Amino acid sequence: MANNIYKLAMIGIAGIILFGAYMAFAGYQTDIYPLDLSRGHLEGIGASSDPQTILGHLKAIQGYLPAEGNAVWIFPTETTNFARIQADLDVMIASVEKISTVPRDSSAFHTGMLDVKERAEIIQENIMDATPYMYVSGSNVLFSSIWVATIIAIFAILKRKKEQLKAYDVSEDV
Repeated sequence: MANNIYKLAMIGIAGIILFGAYMAFAGYQTDIYPLDLSRGHLEGIGASSDPQTILGHLKAIQGYLPAEGNAVWIFPTETTNFARIQADLDVMIASVEKISTVPRDSSAFHTGMLDVKERAEIIQENIMDATPYMYVSGSNVLFSSIWVATIIAIFAILKRKKEQLKAYDVSEDV
């Protein structure tokens, strides 16, 4: 009987660990990975001088970032406000569309490109500030709490069963 209980407990523990690994992977994929992709596109903006390439990067970033909300949900800041970041991206897209009509050898083109690249660096810093807080979203905290509580419950059940088996072994029936 004790052997079956421990086998079931080990299966439960393995299941909980696999569930936790899946939740960590899924949480990273939905919350963090889009921010990482956005940072990659922002670096692409810094490396490019072609307005059409930069425009493609900016539109991709808009698709990856949430349209609204704030990564910091306890004490939100304006630097981690996704609505403001999206508005900044809109301004950058308008700037790049204007820059694309200007001759490449003009000072207006170079000034506009410098402005876009500086804005890209600032947004990249804002996304870097927001990234750690995305790990601490409400759903991630809830699932992590459930995961830890379940592991503690399994170990508590195992301990109680072990004590019951010890008491049975000590009794006169054995």
